[in-house]
Amino acid sequence: MKIIDLTHCIGPDMPCYPGTEPPVFEKPCTLEQHGFVEHKITFYSHTGTHMDAPSHVLPRARTLDQFAAGHFAGRAVSLDLTQLKKPVIDIHDLRPLRSLIKGKEFVLLHTGWYKFWGTSAYFKDYPVLSPEAAQWLAQLDLKGVGVDMISVDAMESFDLPIHKIFLTRDIVVIENLTGLDELGNRDFTFFCLPLKFMQADGAPVRAVAVVNESKAEF
Repeated sequence: MKIIDLTHCIGPDMPCYPGTEPPVFEKPCTLEQHGFVEHKITFYSHTGTHMDAPSHVLPRARTLDQFAAGHFAGRAVSLDLTQLKKPVIDIHDLRPLRSLIKGKEFVLLHTGWYKFWGTSAYFKDYPVLSPEAAQWLAQLDLKGVGVDMISVDAMESFDLPIHKIFLTRDIVVIENLTGLDELGNRDFTFFCLPLKFMQADGAPVRAVAVVNESKAEF
């Protein structure tokens, strides 16, 4: 068994969605003064590698604390889309991968964009799903869709149609994944447990892939 970390580290200098303040780290307790170390950390609910709840964009929708923990783990596949080299991932790009997606609960879109993390390029011209492609995925029996970009919608989008297509169906969205190049197109078990706090419209996750190296299938 191999565990692959797919999570960016949260820190005061990390990239954040434009308009979102970066995390603030304070150390009110020190070994010298208190005999122990404790940090005070202030951050937005959609900081770093995080999960969007339906309530993020929909009125009277479910928050993350209203989901059972089992919704945040399951069989998954990472789709290698790094060769597309175009701004829109359309339904014709996904249909040939139907056999890889069949029976999975999470689909992760590996575009390679996470390699721009920490640069201005991370926030512009990243590939996004077309509404038709998102609708096609949403009709499958999925718990979540993850991407290695800042958002599933284009930066200039205000209506957030791709978010709404998934979240209307209680398909959670995981953004800012990293390290997907280690997965290929093989099966794995995906864990993306969000912080559990009240009325969570979103929350950072520790996303990991558990790969059985001795078998092709679980």
